[in-house]
Amino acid sequence: MNDFLWQERDSQDFIDYGRYFVPQREYQLQTIADLIPPPNGPAHILELSCGEGLLAEVLLHRFPLVTVHGYDMSPVMLQQAKARLVPFGERFAPRRFNLAEREWRTAEPRFHAVVSSLTIHHLDGAEKQQLFRDLFPMLLAGGTLVIADLVTPTRALGTAVAANGWDEAVRQRSQHLDGNDDALARFEQLKWNLYRYPEDPAVAIDKPSHLLDQLKWVEQAGFTAVDVHWALAGHVLYSAIRPET
Repeated sequence: MNDFLWQERDSQDFIDYGRYFVPQREYQLQTIADLIPPPNGPAHILELSCGEGLLAEVLLHRFPLVTVHGYDMSPVMLQQAKARLVPFGERFAPRRFNLAEREWRTAEPRFHAVVSSLTIHHLDGAEKQQLFRDLFPMLLAGGTLVIADLVTPTRALGTAVAANGWDEAVRQRSQHLDGNDDALARFEQLKWNLYRYPEDPAVAIDKPSHLLDQLKWVEQAGFTAVDVHWALAGHVLYSAIRPET
């Protein structure tokens, strides 16, 4: 993923409309936290593309002895996250990074968990496989990997179901929060629904892969207990464990 492909206006749109555009957002965040066993003492969690800090906030509340390392490409996102998480002091450690590059993929500190929400679909299949292989040694034995992301349906009917489901999820959220369809209109204006408005592959920043492929790649990287916990409108949440031995 090249930095120039994601513009800061995209970051601002996501900050402004993410609460509408992400299906069952609060449920996803809480479920990610639910899948991480409480550490026995001080521990570190890595979040890939922390955005405005919503997931980090959940994790910092849930695990009082944890430091969350929030990596993101966007200065706007990191600024928002730092402002949101001021009450947690040094327990939130922000860093700018490029997801596709490998210089940040080190084994220090070793992480109790690595989490990611709506970011690895910016990598192509080969890049996802490399990411999973690189994340494996970054986790402590018994550590947890949790991924929430977009996936590619295997057939046209599945893509249509995902497109319709995403529109409906945004409509329901817009009505619930505001009592109108304004957010749905903005969702349509931005052509955010990639299942309805696929990008030109030559310039696409969204490169979701089939779910089954991703689960296999995670397992091939050495992880076990690979499991899917939630799926809706082309969005899925799955986890895996680095074995104890």
